[in-house]
Amino acid sequence: MMRLLPSLLIVCTWPLCQVHAQAALSVTPAYAVVTNEQPYGAFVLYNQGTEGVEITISAHYGVIASTDSTTAVMLEEAGELGDLSRHLTFFPDRCILPAGGEQTVRYRIQEAPEGAHIALMHFAMQERGAIVDGQIPSVASGLSIVYNLVAPLIYLQGRGVPVLSARFLKSTSDELYLYLENHSRWPFMGGVRVIQKGRQLGRAESAVYTARLIRIPVAELPEQGPLHLQFDGDYTGLSRATKRHLIVPGPIDLDWY
Repeated sequence: MMRLLPSLLIVCTWPLCQVHAQAALSVTPAYAVVTNEQPYGAFVLYNQGTEGVEITISAHYGVIASTDSTTAVMLEEAGELGDLSRHLTFFPDRCILPAGGEQTVRYRIQEAPEGAHIALMHFAMQERGAIVDGQIPSVASGLSIVYNLVAPLIYLQGRGVPVLSARFLKSTSDELYLYLENHSRWPFMGGVRVIQKGRQLGRAESAVYTARLIRIPVAELPEQGPLHLQFDGDYTGLSRATKRHLIVPGPIDLDWY
């Protein structure tokens, strides 16, 4: 069963999560892709705020995916991608970061079968609620908010090509809204280019694990008629060695009305 993260968690999928300008947690890298050639790595946590904070680290099977209207963190399902949390060890699982401090979280993958596997690394930061006028101290001390920063960790065992389908949802004067679905056990990570009559109208980068809503900036809207989606393997932060494990899919033909 697929489920969204509980509403009591404030999820930050970008690499910085700030709490009332006191504790500011960031993680580097914002995502990681490793292969069987080097099945290990590390995330580095930074507290850029003015107060210390306690961090709890965990790994969950899940994916960052889209519907027709939104993109969110989803747990317990990731399409055809395998569950990396079953093959993942990491340390530490809890730490206290003083203001200005940093912590390295090291991980290793063991005995994963062929294909692509994913886990969402969760870095949960908890802050106590402040006492306000008229509030009973014993109640106030029990109030807390959990801020959860999420970083995808993908492991590639072998080499494969993603199988994609696409449809346009809508457009504005300077953007096309494209919905891409992945029907394979290999993620797509790269550029999506819109081509019409041999001319590129726009390009956007995206990581498509199961489904992703992509906004492609364009200088002008397409003319009515056929156009083509072409894909490339250029994705910010992806190493050349890792790109060899992901085959770029072939083009997709669509009609624009």
